[in-house]
Amino acid sequence: MSNLVLSHVIKWYAANNNLVLNLDKMNTVKFITKNSAHSTLQLGKKKKCIEQTVNTKFLSLEIDNHINWRNHTEEMILKCSMLCH
Repeated sequence: MSNLVLSHVIKWYAANNNLVLNLDKMNTVKFITKNSAHSTLQLGKKKKCIEQTVNTKFLSLEIDNHINWRNHTEEMILKCSMLCH
């Protein structure tokens, strides 16, 4: 089902925006709760799988698959501390 949705999104972008989605630069994050079992999400088209990651940057905010901002805040603290020295 997910690959069918991806196929429709690719067609819509091509038809309405004259854009091509680059599957090599895409990744997926499956948001899960702490108590749920880990399972993989396989998306792709024509033998190209979109990489599944546990965290990603979205609008400059780094977020993980538990919707936790810990990595983002640690990175910001590191950057701020480097500016102060």
